[in-house]
Amino acid sequence: MAARALAVPEWLTLYFKRINLAMPSVINAKTLAEIHFAHINAIAYDMLDVFLGITPSFNMDDISTKLIAGRRGGGCTQLNGLLAVVLEALGFKVRRTLSAVYREDSGVRLSTHMVLLVSADNEEWICDAGFGYRGFLYPLRLHHNEQVVQGVHEYRLQRVRALTWNIQYRRGAQWIDMYVLREASYEPHEFVVSQFFNAYSPLSLFKKNLVCAKPSLNGGSYLINAFLVSVQGDKRARRIVRSVYELVDVLDEYFDIELNPADFVALPTDLFDVL
Repeated sequence: MAARALAVPEWLTLYFKRINLAMPSVINAKTLAEIHFAHINAIAYDMLDVFLGITPSFNMDDISTKLIAGRRGGGCTQLNGLLAVVLEALGFKVRRTLSAVYREDSGVRLSTHMVLLVSADNEEWICDAGFGYRGFLYPLRLHHNEQVVQGVHEYRLQRVRALTWNIQYRRGAQWIDMYVLREASYEPHEFVVSQFFNAYSPLSLFKKNLVCAKPSLNGGSYLINAFLVSVQGDKRARRIVRSVYELVDVLDEYFDIELNPADFVALPTDLFDVL
């Protein structure tokens, strides 16, 4: 299907420049995969706003400015929120839905994670540019027992009951649950509460933990507080960040995030007090 022959808004032109991808001329599953991969490759998962004294915004003009022009990343609602409006502007049919992410350290599973269901080539695809380190690089076809290898990563989908899906990640010989997805549709404003929960709730991992991530086909990098891990194939490097100046350098080098030391106003207590 050809892309809509409408005047292209400036923000959409800047978006494709940001993700280093030419504006698509056709709308199909291949185009969807190319946009999804380029989006994740260019824009990091970034839960830094609360430590910068910034109230996370769900206004799409603010999100567009932050992610496209501001050399920042965002959380699931911002990353997938932006991806959704891009895909809709191109002519894709998009459903915004919620999922409950599994936490290895807790039995608490609240539905606060935004995921997209996108129609292309008469099939539906799960798009998720906002999961973080183990997030998939390309869309996953919504099909029972779908099993996909993407570089060094492997994923599996299973329908657990009507309209409910379990997305899994392969770690060694085991399948690890990532999240449970409900096949539903929500309006954009319905994600405001989940976004504020993720940033400010005492039950949220992001309230007191500085987290950034950028997956790649060869592995990727993630930062949790002062610990940076970078994986390239079978090579795994670990680095300890020991100052806010080093933190700024790491964010630039590994996540393409541009900040200054003075931008941080509320870093976690004892962040750099590590052995």
